[in-house]
Amino acid sequence: MEQKRILIVGGGPIGLYAANLLEIKKIPYHLFEAENHLGGQPANLYPKKEVADVPLYPPMPAEEVVKTLVNGLDKNNCTLSCEVTGINEKDKGIVLETKRGQFEGNFVIVATGLGFHKPRPLGLENESKCSNILYSLKDPSLMKDKRVVIFGGGDSALDWAKQLSRLSSDVSLVHRRMEFRGNPETIKDCKLDIHLPYIPFKITEKGGFCREITIKNVTDSSLITIPCDYVLVNYGQIPSPTTFGLPLTSTGFGVVTDGNMRARKRIYVIGDCLYNPNYKKRIAPGMKEAEIAIDSINGSN
Repeated sequence: MEQKRILIVGGGPIGLYAANLLEIKKIPYHLFEAENHLGGQPANLYPKKEVADVPLYPPMPAEEVVKTLVNGLDKNNCTLSCEVTGINEKDKGIVLETKRGQFEGNFVIVATGLGFHKPRPLGLENESKCSNILYSLKDPSLMKDKRVVIFGGGDSALDWAKQLSRLSSDVSLVHRRMEFRGNPETIKDCKLDIHLPYIPFKITEKGGFCREITIKNVTDSSLITIPCDYVLVNYGQIPSPTTFGLPLTSTGFGVVTDGNMRARKRIYVIGDCLYNPNYKKRIAPGMKEAEIAIDSINGSN
């Protein structure tokens, strides 16, 4: 078995930040990531989106935040394409069960976010045939001067709308409620066609492309058909979270911990997989949780 003091499960931004802290403090660690690259959802779903709410860094694209965090690591302390299947507590340590064998340490920090995930679709006929219906925004430059329809009302959808309104004068934002879940200040003064409260109703597909999309008013069932070059869907992700049998909240999703992010004696949980009703699931609060967890581990026997 390979001996490390702290084992980190998850290579998204929160797990990477925890590893950076351990590098600075010169505490031995090893990080395990199930995918073949580091970065989690920011790297997979919105690499070009500006991240402006992390106090440690100036506003920059998500991929640059990930790059900065990765550059702070010793890559020898990271194992990719290595899914953790179990966490076993021992009297004086932890044993991780992985598909590459067992790894032993003194403590584990779980930063798995929402686990493996796939985008939630519109749920319309012919949706899967349309190559111009996208569920992540990896290259906003493709949308320059295009007709774009965005579905969603959370922070990420509003961020997309703000960003694309700078590239195109024909951007529509569609949400099923009269109020956005995200911060409406994000799109203040942006040139957008906003449709509230509307839901997707019908796709006009031709040659593998969505040429038009029809939306239906939730209140009176009236229809609007919008010509489009691209459709962006931000209805969130369908998660398959990995919580390793740890105690879960009964009022939502997440592992229950104490004030030090500890779920069990030697198991700490940070980031989106943690139940914390006082914080939104964003990068900055997760970084604070990493700091609290590591300070607690340093004070443990």
